[in-house]
Amino acid sequence: MNDNVVAAVAHPADQARALLDHRYRSAAVYEVGREKIREFARAIQDFHPAHWNEDAAAQLGFGGLIAPPTFASIILLRVHREILDTLITGYDATRILHADQVLDIGRPLIAGDRVTCDVYFESFRHFADYDVLAVKSVLIDQHGEVVQTGSTALLARTGPAGPGFAQRLGKIAMHSPGEAQRAPGVVVAGEGDGISAPTLPRIPCTTVNFESLSIGTELPARMVHLSRGDLVNYAGVTGDSNPVVFSEQVASATGLPTVVAPGMLKLGLAAGFLSDWLGDPAATTRLRAQFAHYTHYLHIQPLQASAIELRGRVTSLDPFRRKATIALDARSHGRRLFGYAAAEVRFSMPD
Repeated sequence: MNDNVVAAVAHPADQARALLDHRYRSAAVYEVGREKIREFARAIQDFHPAHWNEDAAAQLGFGGLIAPPTFASIILLRVHREILDTLITGYDATRILHADQVLDIGRPLIAGDRVTCDVYFESFRHFADYDVLAVKSVLIDQHGEVVQTGSTALLARTGPAGPGFAQRLGKIAMHSPGEAQRAPGVVVAGEGDGISAPTLPRIPCTTVNFESLSIGTELPARMVHLSRGDLVNYAGVTGDSNPVVFSEQVASATGLPTVVAPGMLKLGLAAGFLSDWLGDPAATTRLRAQFAHYTHYLHIQPLQASAIELRGRVTSLDPFRRKATIALDARSHGRRLFGYAAAEVRFSMPD
């Protein structure tokens, strides 16, 4: 199967179905830079020293700055956009919801890494006014080793967009610099079910005493604030070109009361909150969140930052592996910002 076969199918739903059980290998190589790690950490308000200072990262056993746990979202966003630009054309980018995200982290991305991405098209279905495409992304480092995987559900709304929507949308710039120079990827047959990211064989350096935890243990709450400037900064750092993040006009045209925070920004805030509690960002091995439903959107009003309360609770413990599952919760003005969110983390050995 090749790009010509996919391009020959006109309707985006048919294009998506034609890709099932195939793999897309992006031709792009993403280089993880020191300053990009710092920019991303600032955008998600994650100030753990290992994201900012090489000495702090070295104390955790790494030879360069550690990227925050959700840094891979930069790469996944680019590759997903690449697919929607070249393989599954016809969907309106402003009407695609990021419904569900799972990140399995074998090891954190580190400054100096050169990462490629394979995407496996796992399932496609239609319900109500939505097409739902499930994809698995596999991040591979410069040594050819799988370091992280991500499973994503993308919902494309296919119902009517309302009068005048196309005209309003056309006035908003939605492309990223350098996009035209992007080399095309390759579509080949492939099955990604058995691919997983092996956990880095290191002992975590957590500051939390595992023996002190029990089911129901609450993490100390944290309050953060997001403004429209923060949304614009996050969009610039990650390359998120969806104008519902920064354009009141487009958000209104899509039926939203105002601009909204991206789901992965909310997950990044929660992951940073967790890293601060753990003391070791590399102790997080899995993140999962559902955030597509409109009631979970974080609406950011003009000239006013929105307060977000972050909380966590231990829901399971594995004493043999010294692992725990932490339910994550984020709320703004009483509204839950996740349908569901949780992390799996590992703890250091006893002294």
